[in-house]
Amino acid sequence: MSLKHLIAAAALAGSFIAGGASAQTPAALPSTSFNVVGSIGGLSMYTNRELPFWTDTVPKASGGAIKVQVKPFTELGFKGAEVFRLVSSGTLQFATTVLNYNSGEVPMNEAADLVGLVGSVEELEKVIEAIRPAYAKFLEEKHGIKLLGFGTYQAQVLYCRDAFVTIADLKGRKIRASGASQQAFVTHIGASPLNIAFAEVQPALASGVVDCAITGALSGYKSKWHEAAKFISPMPVNFGVAAQLANLKWWNSLDPKVQTFLQTELNKLEKSIFEQARTETQTGINCNTGTGPCSEGAPAAMKLVPVTPADEALRKDALTKAILPSFAKRCGPDCVKTWNDTVGKTLNVTLAP
Repeated sequence: MSLKHLIAAAALAGSFIAGGASAQTPAALPSTSFNVVGSIGGLSMYTNRELPFWTDTVPKASGGAIKVQVKPFTELGFKGAEVFRLVSSGTLQFATTVLNYNSGEVPMNEAADLVGLVGSVEELEKVIEAIRPAYAKFLEEKHGIKLLGFGTYQAQVLYCRDAFVTIADLKGRKIRASGASQQAFVTHIGASPLNIAFAEVQPALASGVVDCAITGALSGYKSKWHEAAKFISPMPVNFGVAAQLANLKWWNSLDPKVQTFLQTELNKLEKSIFEQARTETQTGINCNTGTGPCSEGAPAAMKLVPVTPADEALRKDALTKAILPSFAKRCGPDCVKTWNDTVGKTLNVTLAP
């Protein structure tokens, strides 16, 4: 889709390309209005956290001074990867984006969420804290973007149409993978990675365009992937880190009091998103397989494929032989040094330049 069509889609969906601050109000904060492009509509990060944050929390906490229009990118005609670029260019003022969608162009975007790097949301949080200052500086200096917070989906897992016993059995299959390291992982196991927008995956599974696909354990359930995919592995591939990003020039135009208010509230939003993500992997597995309580709807009947020692060994082998070398090559010497000084130091892993 061309930039012209993207802008038209956003404009039709609620004038998301324009907006700004208006005159001072008697309240402590100046009257301010702007537009936010949210993450994937229909999934819990947006419906349970972002949407009420922008439509209820921010207006109330600001005493009505700050008014926000918010829509998920999936309702605006966007595929996903272009959101990062549109914030950088200033076409969009503020957006939540899944960082690995743009990791092919900007390798640093998946530095904290490489396949096989961490095994839990808690470990992911430690890695994110380690890289946050350096990543924020990188975004400002290289892309004109202000980093205002992170978020994450639950563990990204494998959904497949046909039976498998181990991950090695997926050799030769077509697998939807988002992000460069997921694609490197799929290639390493001998399968063929396909880059398909999230909203298009369910019909692709149903029609057999793809044999398998990777997404969050609960995200796939809520998007009805279980109607076509009948087998699921709970092995965490990675986690699907997102970020709250603002165009830096636009951000700097805001009143300092508004900046402070928004940063404070966004810090709280980040914490709540990570709290939610901690339980959603198990909830998603339960809902997809019926092996435990499902609080999100009627459980599906997918077959759970237990993680084997061979699967764990294969993921570790992929990280060592494919994921990290590929990332280092794409990332470049400066990026490798930043990674080693932050993520690598935290996990006791060293990237070779």
